Amino acid sequence: MATLLQHVRPWMKRAIEESATRVKQQMEQMMDYKVQAIHQHLDAFELRVLERPIPTTDVFAFWMDLVSLQADLDTLLASPEADPESTPTILVDDTVLDALFRDEMPPPNSFCHAGKCPWSSQTSDDTEAKRAHKRE
Repeated sequence: MATLLQHVRPWMKRAIEESATRVKQQMEQMMDYKVQAIHQHLDAFELRVLERPIPTTDVFAFWMDLVSLQADLDTLLASPEADPESTPTILVDDTVLDALFRDEMPPPNSFCHAGKCPWSSQTSDDTEAKRAHKRE
């Protein structure tokens, strides 16, 4: 058995080394293929960019837009020649003060009864009268 291992061991070692070199070569070939594909895509992109016409800027139109914007800005910043008369606020101030310092205060609305309709047509006076009648 030992002699068999002595003969097989160098053969296995050589097979492993050959396999490792083959894998390394395949990896290098695959990387070269990927690099070539990327370079082709970059070249195609570069050609598309170079083939595009250079955009021209119409300087005269740009200058006219700038002049019109400047004129609009001047009109907005210019002070108005006639100041509009301000509306008198005395009436509003009196109304607010009267509402704040009025002697009588309206009763607050109850949250549970505000805006609700009674379920029956009877009022609270009717129910109190019925209760008083029952007590007698």
